[in-house]
Amino acid sequence: MPAVRPVHAEIELRNRCTRWLGGHRPMRSMRESLLALAELPEATLPLDLYGEGEALQALEAEVAGLLNKPAARFFHKGVAAQLAALRVHCGAGDGPVALHPQSHIAIDEADAFEALMGLRGLRVGAPDTPFTAAELAALPEKPAVVVVELPLRRGGFVLPTWEALQAVRDWCRAQGVWLHFDGARLWEAAPHFGRSLAEIAALADSVYVSFYKGLGGLAGSVLAGSQAFLDATAPWQTRLAGNVYSLHPQVLAALDGLRRRLPHMAAWRDRARTLAAALAAEPGWQVTPEPPHTNSFQLHLPVAPEALREALLAHAREHGFWLGARAVASARVSGGAMVEIVIGDAADDWTDAQGVAAWRAAVQRAGA
Repeated sequence: MPAVRPVHAEIELRNRCTRWLGGHRPMRSMRESLLALAELPEATLPLDLYGEGEALQALEAEVAGLLNKPAARFFHKGVAAQLAALRVHCGAGDGPVALHPQSHIAIDEADAFEALMGLRGLRVGAPDTPFTAAELAALPEKPAVVVVELPLRRGGFVLPTWEALQAVRDWCRAQGVWLHFDGARLWEAAPHFGRSLAEIAALADSVYVSFYKGLGGLAGSVLAGSQAFLDATAPWQTRLAGNVYSLHPQVLAALDGLRRRLPHMAAWRDRARTLAAALAAEPGWQVTPEPPHTNSFQLHLPVAPEALREALLAHAREHGFWLGARAVASARVSGGAMVEIVIGDAADDWTDAQGVAAWRAAVQRAGA
């Protein structure tokens, strides 16, 4: 048997815990996950094959309806969905693509739109702040497409005001520029605007949404827009290895997430705000944004990242309370650490006071 890698040991430790601060309660084995999916009513339907299947098309139709777009197409991975979208919007040219320098497309997708698609990026906007229509107007050249990430995860899950988002839409329309929403966490963003998903999506020509973040699915995403736009992405889906033989586990998990978790997004945002307020009251601790715009936020702490990480793992071993295992250098606290906190159904198992006490213990251990 191969040696257990460190990340595998962390997964095993997380699964041994009885409480989890972030996200949703984890499935502890593949068997548990698959058995849960087998209980869904759609599990009796035939498997989808190469993008064709009753359950898969039902999922596409449901998301198209939620976003009030003419059509939707399921992709096995968001990277492929957004590369296909950008390539179609840019036509035969090289762009350019206007996007925030902290955007998921630039950082987490390793600039694939440039490296693989031969497109050019126009970085626009200040750190931790959504860009504005005025900043778009000040670009040295007109982009072919503007990408707005809702929310901007690397900036602290921040969102623009509704008026600012409308102004970006208005500028794009006036300039004849395509507008694409990177909505990996669009489900979580709706409560901030106090608008329906359809109202938000109506501002954009195309929208990408993910199923494995706030909805807790296995993987997969949907690209929504006009039928002509989606037809044009079809060959790119194949070229990007997205025409998978069967995707039924991802499809079932996505349908389950839409039913069970989408209705709770506003409540989880409110819970994130009460927890964030309690954490920000601790001396030397900072929360951003304050209050959180979504169910997720950054916590900046006055301890070194590696020391904090080890303290978090020790707390999990000793108390069975998983606070996470990732900590990076803070841009707000000199020499400190930053962690991301995401509220999901696991938060039903602990109170804010218990959450603060656990973080206090971890920080004290890390600073000892």
